[in-house]
Amino acid sequence: MSTPLRVILFARPLVRGTVKTRLEPALGAEGALHLYEALLRYVVSVCQEAKLGPLTLAYAGNHPGTALAALGEAHGARLVSQGPGDLGDRMARSLGEALEAGAWPVLLGTDLAGLKPSHLTAAAAALRAGDDYAFAPAEDGGYGVVAARRLDPELFTAMPWSTPSVMKETARRLAKLGRAWTRLPSLYDIDGPEDLPRLEAHSVLGRALAALSHVSPS
Repeated sequence: MSTPLRVILFARPLVRGTVKTRLEPALGAEGALHLYEALLRYVVSVCQEAKLGPLTLAYAGNHPGTALAALGEAHGARLVSQGPGDLGDRMARSLGEALEAGAWPVLLGTDLAGLKPSHLTAAAAALRAGDDYAFAPAEDGGYGVVAARRLDPELFTAMPWSTPSVMKETARRLAKLGRAWTRLPSLYDIDGPEDLPRLEAHSVLGRALAALSHVSPS
């Protein structure tokens, strides 16, 4: 019997002024919220299309909020808190809990406009082929997807998160540990106003962006 997979999506409560704040100069707080929700719904749809296993929405903070809880319920997702600590602490905790429960986790972020089902199915295939990890690098130097058969805390501690060196440093640590891993196709995410033009041609998110054209950034 094959080991089950657990898809874990890191998300934030859908609260105005707390998500995608770097987009506010272009879209305003309300527009940034609407685009974040569109990104979240898109990534959830990709996870469902990939059909790897049950979806867990891991939310930042102590409560998911009404809107995120409703979205999770609508898609049959389990909601859990990411818990305390920096990004590395929270990622390691989520991966470890899945592994302790007997599942191989596939963890990803919300703002992955370039995500495709093939990223997730390739991550699962890498684990089933015997690799310890699979990573999908982001074009900004980080990574958007990590899948794991084991947990090495060294990969998530004292990491320069939100810098262009994250994936490079992760690869260096993987080599030092002697771990087998797969580098998945790179993808792009949406961080600031400079990323918005790329969304215009997106088959799903382009429509969401166009619908925000009336939103004032003030």
